[in-house]
Amino acid sequence: MRERQAKMVIRKSLIILLAPVAMLICGISCTTSQTAQPADKTWLSPGKIQVSNVVPGKSITQKITIHNGRESNATFLVYYRIPDYVENNYVVAPAEASDWIKIGEASPVFAPRETKEVQVVLEVPDGAQTPERWELWVGVKENTANMVTTELCSRWLITMRNH
Repeated sequence: MRERQAKMVIRKSLIILLAPVAMLICGISCTTSQTAQPADKTWLSPGKIQVSNVVPGKSITQKITIHNGRESNATFLVYYRIPDYVENNYVVAPAEASDWIKIGEASPVFAPRETKEVQVVLEVPDGAQTPERWELWVGVKENTANMVTTELCSRWLITMRNH
């Protein structure tokens, strides 16, 4: 029983200590563009997408590329994410935006060193009330039982038409 409690204390301590590091990594990953795409690192591209002239009732399709840098199979999670921060002159996406993002394959499985594209569709419904300029993130992380995983993000900067 004591051994189990000690392990729990160690896990909680690691999570508390490593959470800021993971957030920093995500922040860096979300703001830097992918120029070199190494085979031995997990990456996504593009890191930032500018989507202009969005009209309610129309859909925008974008593909993000994900690379498994591991030497083993990996399953990733692809999901809508509320931004930790936004670009100047942008605001956080409306709360309903999580329903407007459709992920083509939300749990893709990758072979070692495999690269795949995942389709992401933004469907702003007719009559939706949106800010003129808003931002959302599409997050990607490995679906693993490990306590610490790196989260990569593709930042979507949305500008509405005739706002």
